[in-house]
Amino acid sequence: MKELRDGLNASDAASNPKRFLLVCGSGQTQTKASENSSLNDLICAVVDPSVTQLGEANSTNTVLFVKAERSGRQDLAYCQLIHDTRSLYADQPNRRFAWGVTICATLVRVILFENDRMVSSKDMDVTTSTGLAAYIKFIVSLCFCEEHQLGYDPSMTWCSENKYWIIKCPGRTPDNDDEQPATYYARDPVFVADHLFGRHTRGFYASDDPELVDQPDTFIKDAWPHAERGSEDTSRDELAILQDIVQQLKTRGIDTTGYVRPVRGGTVRLDDDHDDNTDTVLDPVVGDIEAAHPQMGTIAENDETDAGALATKLAAGCGKDDEACAIDDSSRVEVIPYRVHRRLALKPIGKPLYALSSPYELIIVLADAMTAHSKILNLCGYLHRDISTNNILAIEVDGRVRGVLIDFDCAIKVGSQRRVRAERTGTPPFMSINNLRNSSVERSELDDWESLLYVVCWLGVYGVSGANQSKYQADIERKCRTDKNYKPPLYKWEYGTFEEVADSKERCLTGLERFTSSVLNHFKTEPGYDMLKELAHELCQWLLFNLQLDRAYRGVVNTTKPHYRRPGTRVNTNTIIVEDPFVKRLEKDARDKINDDLAEVMDLYKRAAVTALYGSCQ
Repeated sequence: MKELRDGLNASDAASNPKRFLLVCGSGQTQTKASENSSLNDLICAVVDPSVTQLGEANSTNTVLFVKAERSGRQDLAYCQLIHDTRSLYADQPNRRFAWGVTICATLVRVILFENDRMVSSKDMDVTTSTGLAAYIKFIVSLCFCEEHQLGYDPSMTWCSENKYWIIKCPGRTPDNDDEQPATYYARDPVFVADHLFGRHTRGFYASDDPELVDQPDTFIKDAWPHAERGSEDTSRDELAILQDIVQQLKTRGIDTTGYVRPVRGGTVRLDDDHDDNTDTVLDPVVGDIEAAHPQMGTIAENDETDAGALATKLAAGCGKDDEACAIDDSSRVEVIPYRVHRRLALKPIGKPLYALSSPYELIIVLADAMTAHSKILNLCGYLHRDISTNNILAIEVDGRVRGVLIDFDCAIKVGSQRRVRAERTGTPPFMSINNLRNSSVERSELDDWESLLYVVCWLGVYGVSGANQSKYQADIERKCRTDKNYKPPLYKWEYGTFEEVADSKERCLTGLERFTSSVLNHFKTEPGYDMLKELAHELCQWLLFNLQLDRAYRGVVNTTKPHYRRPGTRVNTNTIIVEDPFVKRLEKDARDKINDDLAEVMDLYKRAAVTALYGSCQ
């Protein structure tokens, strides 16, 4: 690790700086984050030492944000820093991790954002010689360190002359584990990493020929999934999973046109000797800063669950409530989740759901994806576990739209019972209630069907096409500015802790009438959305309120949970029947019945959507 650590040692006066830092106020920048920044913010941008004019800070060269809070409130400074640092991941596809600085009165903290938490220095008092020296040393180090220590990915570079990304994809292929990395060329990503914590999944349309960059034939997926440190186990390796799925389908004579197929992939490498993972993010960087000045502190936030919830809550504007945005410094852990930076080249190339033009196309694509989901589960033994708007693509086959299920980062091999141990995976707006609560109830395909229900509701409310979503978002922002108490539909599905999101979904699903009033009545009214609304109602009914099953199998409320009762009344505990409908639905006969009903519903609505689009269901 020594060669990595040498990058942050700025004591070598003979060294030439690798870059200059351009420091300016937020009002002088063109970053997306600066639109909502306070006037006392600074932005540090990197400038090539060879240029004769410094230029200006923008979304592509900003290296970190400096948040100065006049009140001295560290929690408010964190709130602003979290809000703006998210933009670095969205605007810079080669961003691996991010730095930040807070200034509260005379106290300075240096913050490192990695996939699961914030790492913070202790206070550096710039009115003391020790504190000032430590802070200056950090700033100088930014000019001398290697690019990857700033948080950038050396295997993904921007060609300003041709305006495309040059991406190195690891060499493992279905036939060879030892090939050299291949080079791909891509315009800006179609999927961006717009969250502060998590896998930071990005997607590019790419070609291995720079002359064909605008005629891409390959989808490049870049992400940071969890992994077992030092393990040779490939059960969580997406490339190995996809290879196994395709091979099993081909063996059974199934056409794999509508299934994602791996071309190559593997772990991204920083250089010939170092894989890119959590250790290479934290060990060389944090270790060197600790060596440079002992003010460096410990983990300021805990695991992905709470850190992610904190980020979404603060970024949603909870800073209006001082107590709501306060960071609990007592919340600390010692175990750091281990992640590996992986990149895959996949085919076929597909369009994201927001590129679809109508609810009819959406219904067809979702039906195809769930058909693939069932075959992969029943024939290959893999449960997907992460159905969301980003993990289903649309392709065109013989002039008609089809759907493809992608992103098997969270997929896991299951046994004959088709159930797996409880483990929290997914994206909060689309996670099942049990998944959000991280309950002890085993996960099954019913959790993925529940996620599909949330996908349908989300796009029914926010709109299918990107244009509809942008217009709806603009309307929401305008209402929020004029009415501080306004909360848009499904707001609590996205913002808050996992438990709060689960509570919100549970309230929406206490019955079909409640589901209609709280969710379905907010669907858009343009052509096609009436069919999408009916589909959502049918999915909810057959999944959670299936009348062909006994009452114990229906609903979302666990009777072991406390319920409200009138003051002064007594509860006869002998009459309480402990029944959890989620557990009851896992019984094989019930689960099979629900699966068959849901598959029939999707097939019925797909036929109706095909007829609406093409005039024939054939």
